[in-house]
Amino acid sequence: MSYLNVDKTYLTLTPAGIFEAFSQNEPTDQQLSLQALLSHHETMLAGNWLETYSDEWLEDFLEQGWIEKLSIFLPAPNLPLDQFLPYVVSSLSGNRRAAIASDEGFCLARIGYSQEEADMLCVAAADFSGFMLRQKQRGWSVESQAISFFQQVDLLIPETSFVFLWIDGAGYAIIIDGEPLTNNRAFVELVWALKTSGLRFAS
Repeated sequence: MSYLNVDKTYLTLTPAGIFEAFSQNEPTDQQLSLQALLSHHETMLAGNWLETYSDEWLEDFLEQGWIEKLSIFLPAPNLPLDQFLPYVVSSLSGNRRAAIASDEGFCLARIGYSQEEADMLCVAAADFSGFMLRQKQRGWSVESQAISFFQQVDLLIPETSFVFLWIDGAGYAIIIDGEPLTNNRAFVELVWALKTSGLRFAS
């Protein structure tokens, strides 16, 4: 990587990289290498990442638009999910309402929704996640990582969207009310908060 100063360049995932890295409950080696970028308390130097993974992978990931280069390091979010979600909800939801569900259907965090609404949506998210996994086992190749429901027949802006991710063997659903705004850094930060939440308890 002659064009890249590996000792001064930091790496993080793009929103597209999030979807690629956390799309499967049994990630490939390449997907695990992408996940590694969000496995620490701060962004990784390219040189540190390249101590474990190949420069061919890095070149390919940059070309695919899955990795973003940074000139400064960024710290990982250091708040519990229920306190962090309010900071990013306006960047995620057109209606400023969102929730995070575990694959068992428990509500881990919510903003804008009542507890009753969030609980109902989180149980629904677990049902939808289970449905997709069952269909995949039956041979229907479900490549989608999200389900959206529309109130209007023009299908322009969904009423509610469920984004499914697998992080360290556990399934999560990010529930977004209104237009889902996942193509931004706030989405990456939220997944980073989910990925590193275990580090806070371990340290």
